[in-house]
Amino acid sequence: MWYDDRAWWLSIVEFQPGRGLGTYLNVGAMWLWAKRDHWAFDEGSRLYWRDDGSFVTRPPVGERGWSQHVDFLKPDQFFRDVTLTAGVAAGRIVELRAQFPHVGAVAESLTSRAARPDESLLWHAYHAGTAAAVCGDVMPARQHLTHVVSADLAASWERALAAQASDLLGLMDDRVALHERLVQTVNQTRKRLKLPVAALGYDEIGF
Repeated sequence: MWYDDRAWWLSIVEFQPGRGLGTYLNVGAMWLWAKRDHWAFDEGSRLYWRDDGSFVTRPPVGERGWSQHVDFLKPDQFFRDVTLTAGVAAGRIVELRAQFPHVGAVAESLTSRAARPDESLLWHAYHAGTAAAVCGDVMPARQHLTHVVSADLAASWERALAAQASDLLGLMDDRVALHERLVQTVNQTRKRLKLPVAALGYDEIGF
């Protein structure tokens, strides 16, 4: 696994073992403002690519020519194909950097869409609410975080996430305290992932 460190978020590249000998390619973003001790794909994951190096996160239905797995047939073939997928991964990281240059871009992206079919409703609501809160967009922040708190919470991770959402709701009227809490959470998560502490300053969007 490789990662591109953006302080309050990461781009993650994973060459995932697949069927038989070979690998899939997963590339996505992980937001670090939730307390976690594991790597996760919060935005994006599986990539599909063509031989010319073009790639998509979801190929058009019925369209041929897209690959999602590198089969190992012989060493020189595998090296060539993995080199291609490494270039695809680099291209996707560049896309993610351009897509999310600041927290405001994350807030706009997440609050403007519903959770995808393969995405946890609670995680989507938490990330959308947190990003909006950092930007001072109180109404969508309260709406999304309240959705987490008021959900039917069965699993332990759901209750833990709801506790974090409740904590942020209590700080919504104090942006400085909210910023301090999120910086603390980001660095707690970074520590659990064995990453160095990040210096996150306060500006017009919070980070």
